[in-house]
Amino acid sequence: MPHAQPQGSLMYVLTLTTNHGQGTVTGTYNPAPGETRYDAYRAIRRHALDSYPHLENGTVLFFCLEPNTL
Repeated sequence: MPHAQPQGSLMYVLTLTTNHGQGTVTGTYNPAPGETRYDAYRAIRRHALDSYPHLENGTVLFFCLEPNTL
């Protein structure tokens, strides 16, 4: 079985909303080898909730995760 290769830098945007407001976080994320898109989403969401704890049970309005290249 081949070893997982580094995936490189990814750029993300995540917007969460509740009846009490909304918040958006943006940035870059460097996944560990073998990490999935879902793993990255969960880590990014945890980061968003550090900034916006009132959105703990928020609905995702937007999530984008793409290679950080032009």
